[in-house]
Amino acid sequence: MHVFVTGASGWIGSAVVRELIGAGHQVLGLARSDSSAAAITATGAEVLRGDLDDLDTLRAGAASSDGVIHLAFNTAFTQIEASVQADARAIETMGAALEGSGKPLVIASGTPAVPGRVATERDEPVPADPRRAGARTPRQRSAWRPAASARPSCGCPGRCTAKATATASSPA
Repeated sequence: MHVFVTGASGWIGSAVVRELIGAGHQVLGLARSDSSAAAITATGAEVLRGDLDDLDTLRAGAASSDGVIHLAFNTAFTQIEASVQADARAIETMGAALEGSGKPLVIASGTPAVPGRVATERDEPVPADPRRAGARTPRQRSAWRPAASARPSCGCPGRCTAKATATASSPA
């Protein structure tokens, strides 16, 4: 399987890339810098230069692959709203490129926060129905848009752990 991974040089992404390659998959990793490109190449993956704002590159990476694992996020927390919006656009773009193909879109996402305080296990659970407004984070809601045509796992044969991650068609 040929997998497009955003955030491929990051902490989680580099572990996912190693696992995918170890399971016999080919990986195309998104790199926004020379150092990221070098780190991705060192794992044995191919490099696609670009970033989350380069929607044409994201579309091409998704369309050329058998599936996408989206792990990148701009952590400029002083501009979190802009980061969230860019992330939603990236997910929508890659999801649209995969729509109708049956190819998976896998994302990692944080836990929704409760405004003004830390969320705890005592808070009302996040509704399972992603179509309800506010049911999920913007990242999760974006990934649900192409869900009607996405597969519930990465479909990897063998020992790939990526299939245990939430995809566009599973409410994990």
